[in-house]
Amino acid sequence: MARIVLGIGTSHTPLLSIPGELWETYANGDRRNPELVFPPDGVSMPFADAVERYVPKSIQDRLGDEETFKAQFARCQIALDTLRDTLAEAKPDITIIISDDQDEWFFEGNMPAFSIFWGDSVPVMPRPLPEDASEILKYMSAGYGDVALDVPVPSRFGRHVIEYLMDHDFDISHMAYTEELYGGKVARRYPTPDGELDSTRVTEPRPQGLPHGFSFVVKRLFDNKPGPILPVFQNTCYPPNQVRPSRSYDLGRYIARAVEAWPEDVRVAVIASGGLSHFVVDEEFDRSLIAALETKDEETLRNLPRHRLYSATSESLNWVAVGGAVSDTDLKAEVVDYVPVYRTEAGTGGGWAFIRWQ
Repeated sequence: MARIVLGIGTSHTPLLSIPGELWETYANGDRRNPELVFPPDGVSMPFADAVERYVPKSIQDRLGDEETFKAQFARCQIALDTLRDTLAEAKPDITIIISDDQDEWFFEGNMPAFSIFWGDSVPVMPRPLPEDASEILKYMSAGYGDVALDVPVPSRFGRHVIEYLMDHDFDISHMAYTEELYGGKVARRYPTPDGELDSTRVTEPRPQGLPHGFSFVVKRLFDNKPGPILPVFQNTCYPPNQVRPSRSYDLGRYIARAVEAWPEDVRVAVIASGGLSHFVVDEEFDRSLIAALETKDEETLRNLPRHRLYSATSESLNWVAVGGAVSDTDLKAEVVDYVPVYRTEAGTGGGWAFIRWQ
């Protein structure tokens, strides 16, 4: 019988690949970001408006400086090294990665709530860069895959997981191969103080390998030497079919039961990739979620406040799924680190978290 031997949760922000001395420069983009969503009410508004009339002074005063950012970058690297070493020591035969897609493979021509890739292998493709690419862009690109790879996928096991989930009332989209080109448009339908955000991103068709939430794990935790992975997608980011917390929890729990139902004696790791809060820090939310994961608090995980799950904070649902996957195991959570990064006076940045269940 297969069994889950390890759980991991990791952030995958570009700041984990960009040295701390460049974080202030990177943060300049926050001032132009039209899609910022601010806690605790979960409303979207322009940067300047938020600073002027919404973000409390106590948050504005949390703004870091270069020395702070360099120290935080170092902490994150230590935590990632710990997770990398933990994964290597566990020696899983299969690693299930639960993450989301952000305008890479899925667009509004087809936006499944859940999808599993079960082809024989999946490519990691380094991102092409213009000749005049900035130093920051080079670091970002390398962080999501700097070597072309063909990553093995446990196809028979993947089909088993899909069919098990279908047998237990999950309607799962599936992918058995990749396309030559991916592109389309996706709207950000986030609440504003007087309605709904009107913002649509258009991606022209282009080659696209394994989306960044998965390729980050391949690059950073597998050190570009991955064993077989099973990519599991949740639509965390995009209403109206954004996955609900209770459904994410059940997805993880039934993935764990599918693992147990697999007749072969294999060791399985389950990894959540993404989050926690960003692109505006919501430290209260992050700490509540982390505590629930530590204590296997099913009630809290099932009932995370949805108005605090807009924008990329929604990637926290990938952690909820892993919380469900380890809920009936003897694995214990250890918080390797939690690093809340306030990179502007608007409180933009993120809560970067690293947890392992052993």
